Amino acid sequence: ASWWVVQGFTVRNSQKGVMVDGGNHLVIDSLEVYDIGDEAIHLRRFSSDNVVSNNVVHDTGHRRAKFGEGIYVGTAESNWGDITGGEPDTSDRNLIEGNTIYATSAEAVDIKEGTSDGILRGNSFDGAGMDSDGGDSWVDVKGKGWLIEGNVGINAPHDGFQTHEIVDGWGTDNVFRNNTATVNAAGYGFSLTPERGNVVWCDNVVTGAREGYASANCVNQ
Repeated sequence: ASWWVVQGFTVRNSQKGVMVDGGNHLVIDSLEVYDIGDEAIHLRRFSSDNVVSNNVVHDTGHRRAKFGEGIYVGTAESNWGDITGGEPDTSDRNLIEGNTIYATSAEAVDIKEGTSDGILRGNSFDGAGMDSDGGDSWVDVKGKGWLIEGNVGINAPHDGFQTHEIVDGWGTDNVFRNNTATVNAAGYGFSLTPERGNVVWCDNVVTGAREGYASANCVNQ
């Protein structure tokens, strides 16, 4: 369903927290989602133009650590056959803003191949306790054309922010700006694998990343 507001209550003790399938122009706001078997909030199956804002997400992945993402956008290519009839899951133009995410077993935010033109802005991440089977960054961007700005992270499992090219033509043209990454780990603030058309601005602040600021040169505005 579309054009609904889901707001102001608690979701806990389920395999998945909040799942959107084919829902557009939704607002998911001011929820607390915790003690979840897998992921907490998931937009999938062509769910576009939604807002996920001001939620508190924690204690995920109790069933299996690798599925314990905080906020998950899209569908992995390996599941397109089951979920989207073999087509890329074009869950596009979603806004993920102002959420507080901690104690997740996998990434705080996982943005899948097939998704485009979203915004991840003003969120707070704490990766302390993330399981090695779950993920090695707060944010993993495999889509394209995303803007990732103004987020604050602490205690990354390895890198702060990552990109990956899982499917040819994806994992590119994403922009990282004005984020604050207190990594406190062995990796980069921003790891681009590969760099492709991804851009890391020099106005990001990175501390405690033993490999350095980013795996590519930053650019000035």
